[in-house]
Amino acid sequence: MGNSQDIDILTDQVAGLEVAEKEDIEVLADWIQSGKAKRITVLSGAGVSVAAGIPDFRTPGTGLYSNLEKYNLPYPEAVFDVSYYRKNPQPFCTLAKELWPGLQHSPTLTHSFLKLLSSKGLLLRNYSQNIDGLEFLAGIPAEELVNWQVEVDLSHCIATARLWTKRVKISMFSASCIDCGRAADSKKVKDTILAAHVPQCSFCSGKVKPDIVFFGESLPDRFHRLLSQDMKETDLLLIMGTSLQVAPVSMIPNQVKCSRVLFNREKVMKFESGDVFIEGNCDDNVEKLCSLLNWTEELTEMNLKTRFNEEAVHLTDELGESSLYRLEQEQEY
Repeated sequence: MGNSQDIDILTDQVAGLEVAEKEDIEVLADWIQSGKAKRITVLSGAGVSVAAGIPDFRTPGTGLYSNLEKYNLPYPEAVFDVSYYRKNPQPFCTLAKELWPGLQHSPTLTHSFLKLLSSKGLLLRNYSQNIDGLEFLAGIPAEELVNWQVEVDLSHCIATARLWTKRVKISMFSASCIDCGRAADSKKVKDTILAAHVPQCSFCSGKVKPDIVFFGESLPDRFHRLLSQDMKETDLLLIMGTSLQVAPVSMIPNQVKCSRVLFNREKVMKFESGDVFIEGNCDDNVEKLCSLLNWTEELTEMNLKTRFNEEAVHLTDELGESSLYRLEQEQEY
């Protein structure tokens, strides 16, 4: 028989094996519960909205880019190209009608999880690539949201670079003319697009588009300013539902000096020591994580609160305004 020292050594080895055998999602839960992760940055892509019924961009056969033949585009990305929009805005306007925030789609459990992180003071920033506005509808504060399609800056004309009006642009909830740069009436733009027409500027008759960043347009200064600051403060990076194929998104994971956790169907980046891959659909794994954290009830309640958006457009008050439109106006800064 071994002596007590041998038994102690064996016990330590077994304990080490138990730790090593923890599932990756359990490791993540430990980081959050222990307080190791207090300044969490989230990089989210189209995969976080798939459960809402919105296709991602690049999945063969089902992705958005695979289903754009009906628009007769010269190349799939042209639907989000500002040069092509000048020539033919109808494809984007038709697509925008299908994807308009709050009409057919509500925030997913993943969106509600990000809001939950925010409510607990754990979310440093959510960098989103999406145009669907579901982060906003989930209740993530504007100051914690940085979006390729959200600009907290001065509106400007892409043709003349003239500065016009100071406002916060939240995805498709605001719009401006691409010729003169003037802000457009967001409700009129929305109604025009939902009627399958192209909105025009009431000042110069130029083309108007929602304030989302197209290919060919510069990212807002706020993006670059906050990214530089956030990468220094982040102690955990969650990468959720993205292919990491488009810059500058693809460069963000390489700018942090902390552990990175990828929630995705497949590996899309090179893994280093301390990184974690949680394979599968975002919502499924968010449910598992919240169960480990004992956050399931909070997550469910938070998500249910956002479901009214699906019905809000059918409700009118005495003034004849839809409840969803009132929500949009209340959230403008």
